[in-house]
Amino acid sequence: MEFFRKNKKTLLIALIGIVLFLAGGSCVHNFLTPGNLLNVLRQSAPIAIAAVGISQVIVIKGIDLSVGGIISFCGMLIGILFQNGVSIPVAIGVAMLTGVLFGLLSGSLVAYLNVPPFVSTLVVGQIMQGAAYLFNNGNSFGSFPDGFKFIGNGKLLGVPVSVYLMVLFVAIGVIITTKLPIGTHIYGLGGNEQVLVNAGIRTDTIKLFVFMFSGFCAAAAGVLLAAQLNSAYPAQGDNYQTDAIAACVIGGINMAGGEGKVLFTMVGALIIGSVRNILNLLHVSVYFQNIIVGVIIIAVVAFSMIMKARREEKTAQFKPAEEMKKN
Repeated sequence: MEFFRKNKKTLLIALIGIVLFLAGGSCVHNFLTPGNLLNVLRQSAPIAIAAVGISQVIVIKGIDLSVGGIISFCGMLIGILFQNGVSIPVAIGVAMLTGVLFGLLSGSLVAYLNVPPFVSTLVVGQIMQGAAYLFNNGNSFGSFPDGFKFIGNGKLLGVPVSVYLMVLFVAIGVIITTKLPIGTHIYGLGGNEQVLVNAGIRTDTIKLFVFMFSGFCAAAAGVLLAAQLNSAYPAQGDNYQTDAIAACVIGGINMAGGEGKVLFTMVGALIIGSVRNILNLLHVSVYFQNIIVGVIIIAVVAFSMIMKARREEKTAQFKPAEEMKKN
């Protein structure tokens, strides 16, 4: 990941390379049409929005495995609220608040009970996934109001509303991490928590905020996905959790914490979205698509580890020479 952090253009080149290489075949000649490219942006939006939240959790050396459950739960929650005559703004507000509250639960387990993020978010995700199945006895919801469907499939000035929402959430993530004091603390927490503690900074508050924000983003992704599909089913968020984490990895978020740019998670999401779109055009099974996404994650992580090892080896070689000069 450090390699991508130091070579920001690599991500853009990788995206263009994937597009041109895979779209060059006659089987996927429809990929580069304006309509399909807008569709890729639209389909990538839930991934990017969820990745914005997860990226900050990873920066503090954590992981959020509750995202898939939150996406599924919030989609089903929207369905049952509409079924009971709740208005669109209220339904969306309730779903977003629910994501924040479950993020607060995960953050509290991590901040105050020292439960590892892997365990706390996994448990919370399982609870929400189970609750999603209970909402409608495992059945799906559909036929949402037209105003709600517009959020997922409507266009403004020829651009899907989903794209505006994606840019909005990425901008919020960038502002938090680069313009606000808590952003510095988030990176500091991932780099060396003890330094913040010695400076009198409440690290538990930072952890709570990060997990709450991740829950907020996951809920937004769940709402947007339900609007795009005009339906909600209990396992709706399963693949999106993996894709969002993959977007963070490809986007250069350091899994060891303390490094990475939120903006590049969107590029990572577009790469994942492009790959899935091309595979759909090739009629590749969604199950095999998951294998390919997993291979991409492994390849990126392995490549970054190799580059890191080489840099450390070079640094080790230069150190004796520098010490001799000092002596």
